Amino acid sequence: MKSSHLGVFAGTLIIAGTAIGGGMLGLPVVTGPCGFLPSMSVLISSWAFMTLTAILFCELCLWKKDQINILSLTRHTLGKGGAFLCWVLYLFLFYSLAIAYLVGGANFISEFIGVEILPTLRIVLFALVFIPLVLLGKRVIDPVNQLFVIGLLISYFSLVFIALPSVSLTLLGHQNWPLAINALPVTFTAFGVQGTVPTLCSWMDYDGPKIRKAIVTGTTITLFVYILWQIIFLGIVPKEGDHGLLATLKEGRDAIHPLQYFTQNPTIWGFARAFGFFALTTSFLGTGIGLVDFIRDGLKISKKNLDNQLIVALFAYAIPVTIAILCPGIFLKALGLAGGFGCAILLGVLPIVMVYYSKYKQNAPLLEKRILGNKSFLSALLLFALFEIICEIINLIG
Repeated sequence: MKSSHLGVFAGTLIIAGTAIGGGMLGLPVVTGPCGFLPSMSVLISSWAFMTLTAILFCELCLWKKDQINILSLTRHTLGKGGAFLCWVLYLFLFYSLAIAYLVGGANFISEFIGVEILPTLRIVLFALVFIPLVLLGKRVIDPVNQLFVIGLLISYFSLVFIALPSVSLTLLGHQNWPLAINALPVTFTAFGVQGTVPTLCSWMDYDGPKIRKAIVTGTTITLFVYILWQIIFLGIVPKEGDHGLLATLKEGRDAIHPLQYFTQNPTIWGFARAFGFFALTTSFLGTGIGLVDFIRDGLKISKKNLDNQLIVALFAYAIPVTIAILCPGIFLKALGLAGGFGCAILLGVLPIVMVYYSKYKQNAPLLEKRILGNKSFLSALLLFALFEIICEIINLIG
């Protein structure tokens, strides 16, 4: 039914809600050593790259409307070998993201209920509440996501309005450009919406102009949200010191707690907690959409009975929940691995290769009149993705 299809506004909220999440909470921590201006260059380049590759996925979905997931698209364009690689990369990326969001989201449980509880119990409670929402699908996720994104925006802009007077231009003036490349893995993760695109295309009835508008609008909103976020944190929390950004990075924690320490403002702390919670839950729901549909598509599992839902839930979340329980301090590490390899290869390299192969080897009628289909442009995108992967390998070796 047409009335059930999502419009641009709802699609934009899903894109923005998926992007604005755990990656954002890690951004000030990983960009702190390089400074504000270098972090802007990394953010803007990551935004452009990830938006363009999301549109590449959109074009592939518009071409093969019966292929509702990245796995199906890969199998159709690159064969069984490509599909196997897609399985491995997809599960690595989305398991890493699920682990990060489970750990990050669970950290807010004690604060909201007002009682300190063990990390294991916090993670289990978070999983029991939000995993069923993912499994229930569009009719449940859409209104919940819209409500949470509205809460996210209200808490975010309230936090920005109250905290801006405390920003120090001196702290924002710090620059160390060579360290900027260390932030690329997390900035890639911060714009990682491509896994949601195939499902979104189906939900928006494969209306190309509307889907593209939702993608570009959603990621652009995300970019501006991140820029203000960077100004707040890098202008208030110093790089050095016991509670500074470097110490927070070493501890593997998110950026909310050092903000509390340096502002000592309960109002700022309240809005920061609310924002952190909404950001993590909307990202958990958004990435969950892609993960669950990917598993259903890959295993050919229907949605018709409870047993099938339980199989999907176990396959999607048993490993992430287990790792999150065993390693509750893995938040930033999981984000870095997700972006450094998962986002760069699966969400960056793969759509470029699929579009190139489909257009120039299979003569697919896609991207014929757009710059995105040009060989030189696809090559430039590919080089940027390979540069990020090399940087992450160097970081791990170092």
